Amino acid sequence: MTTPSPASRLLDDLIQQYVAANPRSRAANERACKVMPAGNTRAVFVYQPFPIVMATGRDCYLSSLDGVEYIDFVSEYFAGMYGHSHPAIQSAIQETCASGFNFGAPSQIEIELAEEITSRFPSMDMLQFCTSGTEANTLAIAVGLNFSQRKKVLAFENGYHGNTLSFKGSSGLRLPHEFILAPYNDINGTGKLLTTDVGVIIVEPMQGAGGMVPATKEFLSFLRQQATRLGAVLIFDEVVTARTHYNGLQSYHNIIPDMTTIGKFYGGGLPFGAYGGRQQIMNTLDSRAANGLHHSGTWHNNKFTIAAGLAAMKLLSRENIEKANTLGERLRDGLDKVFNVPGPTTAIVRGFGSLVGLHFLGPDSDNLRDAFYFFLLTHKIYVGHRGFLCLNIMHEEKHVVAVLEASKAFYEVAFMKSN
Repeated sequence: MTTPSPASRLLDDLIQQYVAANPRSRAANERACKVMPAGNTRAVFVYQPFPIVMATGRDCYLSSLDGVEYIDFVSEYFAGMYGHSHPAIQSAIQETCASGFNFGAPSQIEIELAEEITSRFPSMDMLQFCTSGTEANTLAIAVGLNFSQRKKVLAFENGYHGNTLSFKGSSGLRLPHEFILAPYNDINGTGKLLTTDVGVIIVEPMQGAGGMVPATKEFLSFLRQQATRLGAVLIFDEVVTARTHYNGLQSYHNIIPDMTTIGKFYGGGLPFGAYGGRQQIMNTLDSRAANGLHHSGTWHNNKFTIAAGLAAMKLLSRENIEKANTLGERLRDGLDKVFNVPGPTTAIVRGFGSLVGLHFLGPDSDNLRDAFYFFLLTHKIYVGHRGFLCLNIMHEEKHVVAVLEASKAFYEVAFMKSN
């Protein structure tokens, strides 16, 4: 019989505490499992023994069904850039309620939002709205293939462009394009796969779900050069990374793609997506033309999202982005010192700006990841179960300090006492 590792024993103890402290979340999950597979509609929430269920939110705090308030470092999986129920966004939604919605016609505010967004992204001469980042990537790939008149799409291992465009392992939900999977950040390996029948190259300037791995400038520059050489459409998926720079990471690196996709926070917390690019490419969507592509969707210009998005654009200022980025850098540096400076390297800390990824090393890495998650819950801190922390404009220095203090306590329990 195999003796449980210290990390495994720690995790078991923490799970017992979690179950005892969250009876209402457990009951809610049992109820949910009767009507939804695994008890929810977002697989990212699935972990054992059951996910914590939240009831209310304010600023950068969430309160669970069991009445505990947590500092929220999940930030709605990168979409919650403005904390919870920001007054400016609330006001925009209330005004929409008063002025009417679901017109079934164009509105002036969608023009304003399109102008605001295209003014920020160098690659966007024009754009089209949709309802999610997944939809934006799906449509951008289709438009890019139509423009290039080719069928193959170069994507990257561990990349994630939405539920139907996930390249983390195998996926039965993946769209049936002719995908070629290349190694991320590997110029030589990718170069071997770039053939003249590639019509679209899609890449995240930093892989989010893939572990907060930033692309190097050299790698992105290589993709830009090769797309130009082949006549392929280069798409930057900035659904996550646009929160880290006022003009997107394309401007930070000064590498301009042919098309860009965005989503999440640009809708102010409501369902949102958009894709845009060079005018020559986007003109293929001019449905006034006999051969124009027909882009449409009932909720693409819904007034709630458009109004919330306009309010959000004002909140997504250079100053607020920089504030969140600075706190993110402070958190990454602090976590690196907690887990690596006292002794041997126990974790890799990655990310950029307001995004932080934490990956434990060694054969017990999964147990350590889970133990860290449940340990932080005991300190009333809510982080991404898969190993990430995401800051928003409502976080302050004190919240970063709270995470670092709790992480030091975890290090003592997980690494020092087990030795």
